[in-house]
Amino acid sequence: MGTKQRREREHAEVRQQNLLAAREIASQEGWQAVTVRKVAERIEYSHAAIYAHFDNKKALLFALLIEGFALLRDELRRAQRVPGAPEDLLQRIALAYWNFAHAHPELYQVMNGLDGVPFGTAQTPTEARESFAQLREAVVRVLEQSADLAHIDVNREVDLFWAALHGLVSLSLSGRLAGDQQRATELLVSTSERFSVAWRATFQ
Repeated sequence: MGTKQRREREHAEVRQQNLLAAREIASQEGWQAVTVRKVAERIEYSHAAIYAHFDNKKALLFALLIEGFALLRDELRRAQRVPGAPEDLLQRIALAYWNFAHAHPELYQVMNGLDGVPFGTAQTPTEARESFAQLREAVVRVLEQSADLAHIDVNREVDLFWAALHGLVSLSLSGRLAGDQQRATELLVSTSERFSVAWRATFQ
């Protein structure tokens, strides 16, 4: 391995250490506690050295947002590859989204709470668009069973489903749903089923 390649690898490794340290701090103390100085202390680097990788805390959080959406995209793609009826796909996508959020709550929080990150525009991060495309595809496959998509405001239906999914996830992560995790998951499955039934009844 040449000197340039070795330096690039070392740079990437330190950058990843920064991101992991930030996630650890967020998991233990919340995102408000994440600072460049704390990240530097966690990985035993000078805080000045961290600026070789990130200009400021917001840049660090944005990198984590990108990482989170890339992981979510991959999970949703795996769910898409399992054969089955459209309604089953919608449920798998919902469960994959749910499981990702509960496996990586600190990432989910920054993915959905970083001020100034544009969505629904040309500036939307590619990883976020690709994640949302998987969710949209699952909704479209259910909708197109009932009617010509030209007569449906697909974006509206996708946003409604996403809002319900995100709402349940957020309530669950904050401990605001009554009952245990099994009941919360059952609510998610029921929501997916009810959307499928409602779409068939509305658009046939």
